[in-house]
Amino acid sequence: MAQITNDILDDARKCGDAHADDFIAQVVEKHELSQINIFFKSLVYNNQIHKPDIPTDFTDYINENSALPAWADIEKIKLAQEAFTRIGPVFVISYFCKSLPECYACGKGAEVLYKTGRLTEHTRRRVAQTAQFVLDVMSPGGLEENGRGIATSLKVRLMHASIRYYFMREVKRGRIEYDAAHYGYPINQEDLLGTMLAFSCVVIEGMEHLGFKISVNEKDAILHLWKCVGFLIGIDEKLMPHDYHSALQTWKMITERHFEPTTAGSDLTNLLVEFLDEILHEKYLYDVIPIMMHRLLGDNTTKIVGVRTPKFYNPIAVISFILGIWLLKFESRGFISKITSHYVNMKLLIGLEKYISEGEDTGIYIPPSLRKDWQLDNHLQSLFKKR
Repeated sequence: MAQITNDILDDARKCGDAHADDFIAQVVEKHELSQINIFFKSLVYNNQIHKPDIPTDFTDYINENSALPAWADIEKIKLAQEAFTRIGPVFVISYFCKSLPECYACGKGAEVLYKTGRLTEHTRRRVAQTAQFVLDVMSPGGLEENGRGIATSLKVRLMHASIRYYFMREVKRGRIEYDAAHYGYPINQEDLLGTMLAFSCVVIEGMEHLGFKISVNEKDAILHLWKCVGFLIGIDEKLMPHDYHSALQTWKMITERHFEPTTAGSDLTNLLVEFLDEILHEKYLYDVIPIMMHRLLGDNTTKIVGVRTPKFYNPIAVISFILGIWLLKFESRGFISKITSHYVNMKLLIGLEKYISEGEDTGIYIPPSLRKDWQLDNHLQSLFKKR
């Protein structure tokens, strides 16, 4: 990887993913819209793509682009997934309360998400899908041949390409007001790189801020896994950070370039908070998510994305927050651990798994191995499943 500079990132904002973009353009010209919609609906609902009514172009594309890069280190990928098995619940908390809000703090990228309506109109579905993406690639075996993580990554890549195609078509027709010279090409290479870093090193920073110990080897492994995922979703290999230190430096550059208060970023963050509040579904936990975000984001970023500050902190929420962090660190398999079992975090995971919105099943799939390690099937978890 070359030394990342502002000039390189400026160029990256002008580029999408030529390989996937050309494919989508050819498919749109070749097939009836109804056929294409069948495939995109399969992407949205994470259904199987090998159906007789789906154009073979799509299945061929998936099959031809499902290999990991030549530089992929299987042992590092396994180490990252083993770490996720151990710290998965707090990884999810850091993802929701630090990684996503910091993505929304990048004003130009948030503007595209906001204008496409993919998050603002269907917040619950989109957040659940992104959480599913993280689970699929981080779960043991997820990036093996025919693993869920491989398929999900390629679906994400084609979904991004389809958004770029239709978004820019509407811009050209004057139906969407968008200044590409200012905001950059939609879902461009810098935005994709930033997302990859947010889902790796930024999440790790959040977990460390909560007091979790992650070894140097585990950090390197998690970054490596997400670099492989980045390859699958179409990020230019020349932009990939060489190591964890350079990843943090690149993220710092991106934040300095793009962190700014915007209506789009604030609205996306508030919609996320509302969704997570609804998932927790307990009045006494109403302030837990904002408290967590204030802790993980810091004052400046919290102001940029407009996280609400409770006028009167809910004392039970504060206690739940403190206990939740303590219980996440309590890694023994003893009796007390099984009784308490990561309260706030399990509430979120179980809520995401069971959530139904807009008359649709939008719940996430948690592999059996993770369900066992995270004790999601413990009979005491019935306390957390009440709706």
